[in-house]
Amino acid sequence: MPRLIKWGVLGLGKIAHKFVSDLQLVADCKLEAVASSNTARAAAFAEQHGATRFYGSYQDLFEDDQVEIIYIASLNQDHYAHTLAALKNKKAVLCEKPLAINQKQVLEMIRCAREHQTFLMEGLWTRFNPTFGQLQQWIAGGEIGTLRYLNATFSFNGLEYGIDSRLFNPDKAGGSLLDIGIYPLFLAYQLLGIPKSIQASAVKAPTGVDEQIAMILSYDKAQAILYSSFSHNEDMRATICGEEGEIYIDSRWHESPRITLMKGDKQTLKEFEFQGKGYTYEILEANQCLRNDQQESSKWSLQNSLDLVQLMDQIRGETRIKFPME
Repeated sequence: MPRLIKWGVLGLGKIAHKFVSDLQLVADCKLEAVASSNTARAAAFAEQHGATRFYGSYQDLFEDDQVEIIYIASLNQDHYAHTLAALKNKKAVLCEKPLAINQKQVLEMIRCAREHQTFLMEGLWTRFNPTFGQLQQWIAGGEIGTLRYLNATFSFNGLEYGIDSRLFNPDKAGGSLLDIGIYPLFLAYQLLGIPKSIQASAVKAPTGVDEQIAMILSYDKAQAILYSSFSHNEDMRATICGEEGEIYIDSRWHESPRITLMKGDKQTLKEFEFQGKGYTYEILEANQCLRNDQQESSKWSLQNSLDLVQLMDQIRGETRIKFPME
């Protein structure tokens, strides 16, 4: 019987509720403890999801000797400090994307994880779902030949939350790129690698962060056209084209269970029945890594996370977006 993995959760917002609902679908792991800066919120979350213990202090969670791994779901600007504190207390970490706000922070997080010989992984859940696995299988099998073009977007109307929301707050590392643009960028990086050059253009909110951003990544024989926005809704499909066929991922592509391969007049549709909302697959990966005494995932390594944040740094440099804490 597999070893029971005991989880803690830090930061009890909307995404944490989704994550924990999926955690409870995974065998041989349990929700041991949760923590919030607000004790009443922690108590309510623990009662709703059946956590054994709750804390109104993050430090109490870091020092809980029954917790093996902590899912960090705090705001973007806090990922760095919370992850370092967890690692220094020998707690494995699954940190919600983005792992941190820039390369400097990610390098320090990696150094800390290795110094303490403790597992660290960025929570890019799309990487682990069955749809993405099918995409990689088709491409590796040569189904569409040499890749020449990729288009992926991620948008929603964040304006309805108001300019004072965290989405547009530079002190909270706001802007569409780090929050949702990371998904299209991840897809291009995972399929095409590091580009030869990047062109980027942003429409900025009054606060100075990117309200919407367009990116062109150029490779030897391919281009990726990427976009993210807080200014409008859209049908979010992803298109991947090769010399011998195309692959389409249905909306919303980063969490879609439907993917189609087109080769001439022949169409192959794959539709998966996800377990839960889709977080189960990154949970399974983290659990397996811990049972195997791995300090990082081979499916989404620390080098992958470093490469991705370097691309985001380059794009922010191109569009002259800098956060006050940098």
